[in-house]
Amino acid sequence: ILLTADTFIYDQSFPNAPYWKKLLRSGVPVGRLFFAPAAAKLSSTEIWAAIQANALKLPNTISIDSRGRVFLTPHQVNYTLSSRLSRLNFEHIVSGNAGRSFIDKVQVRHEASPLTIPPRSGILTSCSMYLKEHFVVLNQGEGNFGLHTSAILLDPIKTFGTNIMLEIYNTGDQPVVNPMVSVDIFRAPTLADPEFKTLAKKRQRLLGTAHELFKCLDANPPRDNAEARPRTKITVRGQSGTTENRSVLGQANGDLKKFLDGEACPIGSRTMVQALDAAPPEADTLIVDHFPDLLEHIELLTRIGDVKLKRIIFRKASRTHGYFLSSNAHARLDTFDAIGIRVYWYDESTKELYAHVYKKGHGFFVREELTRKFQETTILAFYGSAVGLDPADTARITDLVEGLTGFIGPNVGVLTGGGGGVMRLATDQARSKGALTGACFLELEAQPPELGVDFFNTFQESSRHFRQKWFEAADFCIFNVGGVGTLEEIGIEMCNLKLGIRPRTPFVFFNSKFWGDLRKQVKTMIATQRAPAWINDYILFTDDPAEVVAFYRKKLQVL
Repeated sequence: ILLTADTFIYDQSFPNAPYWKKLLRSGVPVGRLFFAPAAAKLSSTEIWAAIQANALKLPNTISIDSRGRVFLTPHQVNYTLSSRLSRLNFEHIVSGNAGRSFIDKVQVRHEASPLTIPPRSGILTSCSMYLKEHFVVLNQGEGNFGLHTSAILLDPIKTFGTNIMLEIYNTGDQPVVNPMVSVDIFRAPTLADPEFKTLAKKRQRLLGTAHELFKCLDANPPRDNAEARPRTKITVRGQSGTTENRSVLGQANGDLKKFLDGEACPIGSRTMVQALDAAPPEADTLIVDHFPDLLEHIELLTRIGDVKLKRIIFRKASRTHGYFLSSNAHARLDTFDAIGIRVYWYDESTKELYAHVYKKGHGFFVREELTRKFQETTILAFYGSAVGLDPADTARITDLVEGLTGFIGPNVGVLTGGGGGVMRLATDQARSKGALTGACFLELEAQPPELGVDFFNTFQESSRHFRQKWFEAADFCIFNVGGVGTLEEIGIEMCNLKLGIRPRTPFVFFNSKFWGDLRKQVKTMIATQRAPAWINDYILFTDDPAEVVAFYRKKLQVL
């Protein structure tokens, strides 16, 4: 299909505006084609039922007509880009190399009441929308309220938050005041998740194979005791890629099963390097005792062109820290993902096999068949102490979890630090509601990990602050009764809110008496201009679960 399009700039004050023509060259992506079948369009009744069931969250300014069209008014704000934006950063934004988080940092928000679009001009504004199972198509109509010049198809999962951008251009010679946007809503293709059973069976096969192979490796000597031959000759503190690390490399559904027939033992190699060098031609799966360290990682990368590696299954996270991964190990996991190698953890503690998958750029270990559900889940970060709670706090937090799972809808999850106290209570309550449970386990003697959650990751004690970034996978933060550790986490999250690393979403401090002094301190910071005044609009100190839900509705501006 060959399409012809005209391009023009309607805001010459835009940073680097004269540079636009140089960017508009052959091969620049300008959009996508999509098919919206009429049979998938929701009727007025279906739209309202989805809203009432919390399967769909639309702005609280909507009107629905009898034809199933939804009309909404954007937020009373408009956005511009910082005038200090460099040309290089501008190129990164236009090319798509700069992520949404970077755009949020360089955008300048302006309150605008009423929201006005001058003649033959445009604005960038926003609305709140949370899509999980639906697509939204913006209707251009007659253009009397302006034309939407950016993407007109909003996807489920990606369209999720209070900052869904709308770019509206007024084609007329009269101003538009408080523009209205018309949208149609379509149900996403129904997937009873046919992959779920397939992935579950695949995981069970891999789990069984890994379990038996590790048992065989433990019970038998390596096949080859010859000296390993590293390619890079790199050593660090006397260590090299030749460190003992029992390994087997074979084809997932072929060689690995043959190893288990009893005749192939002794099996495997003493080091990972030897296993790679002895790889059969069709080998695609590396089973290794310890997750590859830096030097083994380098050796593996030098051989990546020689083997058809698709997956790595490891049993132990660290030689020196047992169950806990280092910050460098997390970087190596990112590298494996970037080059298309899937990583699995055979966890002896739970006798389970977990795949390493990503949500908002942060990796977690999840049973593979739950990957899609995990990535679609709205996650609540519950902060608080591992110390036991009194009955009143227990009752309040129980009611809060119930209220929030009801408000957000069926696909919800809870993320904690994986300890006792508040963390255990939130996890147990979420599990009882059928919600996903997750943890970022930290290597602490005083807080042993409480295993059995649906998604998790582990961090060595020296990676405390590094670990905190994984809580950015959560959509909302709730701070319960806690100690100095919780106070530290509050500081990081509040700073993330101020800097735009987190979008402007509600922050709840649950137990107003306990957090009373912090409330005073925040007010003092604002009064002395050490914190932005708007931040106070997104903070709630309360003991009432119903007030939390009402606060969410108000600040998210959704029904």
